[in-house]
Amino acid sequence: MTSRIAAIALGTVAIATSVLFACGGDPDAVSLPNPAESDASERTQDASVTTDGAADGAGDARVGVLAGPVAALGEEVSKRSPGSDIAIAVLDLKTREYASVNDGERHVSASAPKAIWVAAALDRAGIDAVAPYADPIFADSSNDAAGEAIDLAGGINAINVFYASRAGMVDSAMAQWSGRIATNSPRKMGSDNYFTAKDAVAFLDRLERGVLLDAGKSQKLESWMTLSPRSGFGGWLGSRLPARARASMLHKAGWLPPGCCGDDGEYNTLNEIGVIEVASGHRYAIAILARRGKDYAGKQAPWVERASCVVYRAVSGEDLDCAD
Repeated sequence: MTSRIAAIALGTVAIATSVLFACGGDPDAVSLPNPAESDASERTQDASVTTDGAADGAGDARVGVLAGPVAALGEEVSKRSPGSDIAIAVLDLKTREYASVNDGERHVSASAPKAIWVAAALDRAGIDAVAPYADPIFADSSNDAAGEAIDLAGGINAINVFYASRAGMVDSAMAQWSGRIATNSPRKMGSDNYFTAKDAVAFLDRLERGVLLDAGKSQKLESWMTLSPRSGFGGWLGSRLPARARASMLHKAGWLPPGCCGDDGEYNTLNEIGVIEVASGHRYAIAILARRGKDYAGKQAPWVERASCVVYRAVSGEDLDCAD
């Protein structure tokens, strides 16, 4: 019980500090469907799926299993988590099957892209320089340590360049972070930092395929991404997964709870991006983004946990109880 209380306390501290930064205060790509060009307010929760066929050696992997479950998740959210505005992108890294709901809709990114900032820092400064900040970034979601990673990457403008030119993130950007102000940001969400589910999966895919970083840096980043919580607060992606998948998943969550950025519930953000293994040599990349839910802790967070479980069940074929 003591460790659980401590974990909650750490999460509360992370929430308090992240408010200043993520709410606009001081703060070889896979072929995926193109996002709609219209404003986010005009986008609908349509699902899309592409299947490029099984990759080499993927004959034992299940193919054509994602479209239905992902579409159903998009359809159910209005009942399971009223008010929640969601986006999902899933790419089976073995079969190359892709499915999505609202994958091109921009969301305030909160702390989830800290994994991407660490990748940018590794690319420029190397493992030894970044290592002191990895544990606080992934285990505690430290904003101060994340700022150090941004600086090691060459600054906030360099992060935006990394997004677009290296990570395959064509509609994501930073505006500011803890006094660091970007001068090259499109600011499509004003002073907020933002990304899309599609872009997050593009980053994860490039990391998995080894085209983003060299082998040593890729392995180190993946090991650091296992430092993030395995379940519960900050670990929603793993909460309803089998123990083996929960233990091995690579992920980073981001959150802006009620009251963080005003009283109107405009943020109420809970994001998860990660890579999950269903069997040896078979992993998938996933981004689940949720915001504006009327019941953040009671319905929106459980829905994100459920969505992760439903996708895992579809890819693995395992008989899991996802609270259907």
